[in-house]
Amino acid sequence: MRLFEYEGVELLRRSGIATMPSGVARTIEEAAACAATLGYPVVVKAQVLAGGRGKAGGVKPVQDETALRASAASLFGMTIKGETCDTLLVAKAADIAHEFYAGVTLDAAAGAPVLIFCAEGGMDIETLAKTAPHKLRKLPLSTLRLPRRHEILDQIRLAGITGDTLPKITTTVQQLIAAFFAHDCATLEINPLAVLADGQPVALDAKAVIDDSALKRQGMAKTVAAPAVTLEQRAAAAGVNYVRLDGDVGVIASGAGLAMASMDTVTACGCRAASFLDTGGGISCANMAEALRITLATPGVRAVFLNIFAGINNCAEVAKGIATVIDEDKPAAPLIVRMRGHSQEEGWAILTSRNIPVAKGATEEAVRLLAARLKGL
Repeated sequence: MRLFEYEGVELLRRSGIATMPSGVARTIEEAAACAATLGYPVVVKAQVLAGGRGKAGGVKPVQDETALRASAASLFGMTIKGETCDTLLVAKAADIAHEFYAGVTLDAAAGAPVLIFCAEGGMDIETLAKTAPHKLRKLPLSTLRLPRRHEILDQIRLAGITGDTLPKITTTVQQLIAAFFAHDCATLEINPLAVLADGQPVALDAKAVIDDSALKRQGMAKTVAAPAVTLEQRAAAAGVNYVRLDGDVGVIASGAGLAMASMDTVTACGCRAASFLDTGGGISCANMAEALRITLATPGVRAVFLNIFAGINNCAEVAKGIATVIDEDKPAAPLIVRMRGHSQEEGWAILTSRNIPVAKGATEEAVRLLAARLKGL
């Protein structure tokens, strides 16, 4: 379960990590009262789970009550990647000397958690990870013991941190790692982790994802406030496996292995997956239609790639489900379908009659066609 920023900030505070004084507001009057208590200047932040909030205009620094009320009015009801903001975090503005990135997440390739630290933080950390990956220091973590302080300190030093800042940042990162394990996190990150003008480190943001299997142990209940959770519930009801990501291509495939290979190919062709949906075996026409509707409803989706190899599944039934959505919903997002196997000719005919491109060759061929369509949007 993903937490909102204000929930993640509270988790960090309970773990001993310094954060800026803040309050939560669900009306303009509450936001004004928070700001008056904190003292200006403050920063007003939309509370949504989608990434890219800052670039979307969901974070606004304000200097006085007039600006606070105007900013709060613009943020309430704002839609960011399909999520509507109904809650604000009002935080005391920070006098920042430097920004860093620190996070702990599960490394799927290594099958273990990994600490990631970078001497550069902020909105473009994802871009930096692609363009200059050498700037990110990584430390694989054992699930049996916490790392020694010197192991963490070495990685932070190698990132270029020296002087009085080094031991202070090391302490904060130690607390972050301990919090990751104590709260059964799948991801726990601070971006940015700032050093203030007085030399003290402070977390200016928090992203936390709690393992769903550990919610009862953590004394938490899974909420249904976010669109991603609603889509997951719809997927469960349809008997398909769905995971929301942060790209722009919805991926649907008949099998988890094929879906993961499809996402790898999407990435290799310069796109990013917005969701992962595994239809499983024997999917019905109705459930295929629901699977496609779930994918199209995923925030950020600009196109959908369906990669179907029909052994247990039936291409004709899959095509009928897709056709139902095309006929009834008339989606704007382009679809590319690669379909092979049982009743493939019948399935191809159904899709072709609705002008849906069908790739009959390799997955890469289909994804390149999809990438070309996206460039034309």
